[in-house]
Amino acid sequence: MKYSLSGTLLIDNLHRISTGCLSIDKLLNGGFPLDCVSLVYGEATTGKTTLAIQTSIECVRKNFKVVYVDADQSFSHQRLSQLAPSDATELGRRIIIFLPETFSDQSSVIEDLENYLTKATKLIIVDTVTSLYRASLGSAERTFTLNRELSRQIAYLAEIALKHHVCVMLTSQVHSSVDEQGWRIEPVARRILFHWPKVKLLLKPTAKADVKEAVLEHPRSSAEGAARCYYTLTERGLEEVSR
Repeated sequence: MKYSLSGTLLIDNLHRISTGCLSIDKLLNGGFPLDCVSLVYGEATTGKTTLAIQTSIECVRKNFKVVYVDADQSFSHQRLSQLAPSDATELGRRIIIFLPETFSDQSSVIEDLENYLTKATKLIIVDTVTSLYRASLGSAERTFTLNRELSRQIAYLAEIALKHHVCVMLTSQVHSSVDEQGWRIEPVARRILFHWPKVKLLLKPTAKADVKEAVLEHPRSSAEGAARCYYTLTERGLEEVSR
């Protein structure tokens, strides 16, 4: 982190946002990158929301601001206090939270985001970007319209990330699908979600109940060749665990 002679933070030198979990930061080469969209997806109880809140904490502790679109309404001030017991109230003042109730609300919030950004805003989170979309699915015609709108939302977020030098982090629900290689877990609206993000992080359970796995996916890497790390999910958040 660099400062000018006057002590002003040189925010243009920021390139990544730490997750607060050493093993995941190592996997991401320091954290989630700015100027692009990152996707975190996985089954329930793998820590997607905790990772989002934890990354927000790391961001605001460096005197930046966070915009948090809580489409699941799962941002808990109690959880924030668990993850940041000594300064939760102070940190919470630097996190702007939106609570859309419908997919249309989510579109309106995202379209209006630029009005809430300042030079100090370095992280935008949408948790979960597909929950209200999924709740609105219906006929084939309706699904086509929703797919187009979801793609437009993420395209706009990608534009904001680059234009304003911010990190955009999306979380997504998953479902099972089958192909020639068998059953696999993939995000809801996979084709749309996989088009825009430059970072795709899969969180998954392991045979050990208290150990989770984070897999960094690349377009040309096989499941066996993908980079991965392990972590545990506790009241203190996501923490590194050795294997």
